[in-house]
Amino acid sequence: MHLQGIAKHFPMWMRRGTQHVVVALWRFYIGLVARTSKVTFTGIENIDANRMLGFWHEDSYCMQLLLRELQKLDKKVHVIVTSERRGDYIAEMVSHYGGEPMRLPDGLKMRSFLKDLKEDSKQSGLTLAAAMDGPSGPYRKPKRLLFMLAHEADKSVVYVRFRKKGMLTLPWRWDKYRIPLPFRRLICDIDYIGAIAKEELKNFGEYATRVFGADICTEE
Repeated sequence: MHLQGIAKHFPMWMRRGTQHVVVALWRFYIGLVARTSKVTFTGIENIDANRMLGFWHEDSYCMQLLLRELQKLDKKVHVIVTSERRGDYIAEMVSHYGGEPMRLPDGLKMRSFLKDLKEDSKQSGLTLAAAMDGPSGPYRKPKRLLFMLAHEADKSVVYVRFRKKGMLTLPWRWDKYRIPLPFRRLICDIDYIGAIAKEELKNFGEYATRVFGADICTEE
């Protein structure tokens, strides 16, 4: 992960080369995990066209295993990715596994992006995924964005989470980033939540607590 920070001091052409090397290593490792571990996707049938996928930022890397599986099933997912430099690495990974990265800008460009995103999310057949507490936290406190898009597009929400077994956790990061380990048993639960009503969106805190329960972090 520290290679990203080192790379920012290089010229652009060297950064791109470094990025491709890092992403190639990430892909190799994900392939190793997929080949050596028993990876189970429970409820994968819940991922269908016109659905919104919510996951925790800590599982951003683990999500590559799901995208890899969805690619085999010819299911394409659009993934919201930060516009920061680290997002370049993620976007390349997402594209490799058949996904479509949608870069989330900062500052003044955000308003026009959200307008376009609302229209894009209404497309028939489009499946969109986003880290509910991304891109920078707070940890496991879901934001309204994905649910607002689901409501306005009249689409259902699906909750994706990976169980903690077979994971290496990086506790010093805000998101407690998790890396799947090879030669383990990994389980990805994919639960259908359904549509979100306007009233639930207004009282989002209550809705999130009811839907996600103990999975939400209550610490300040």
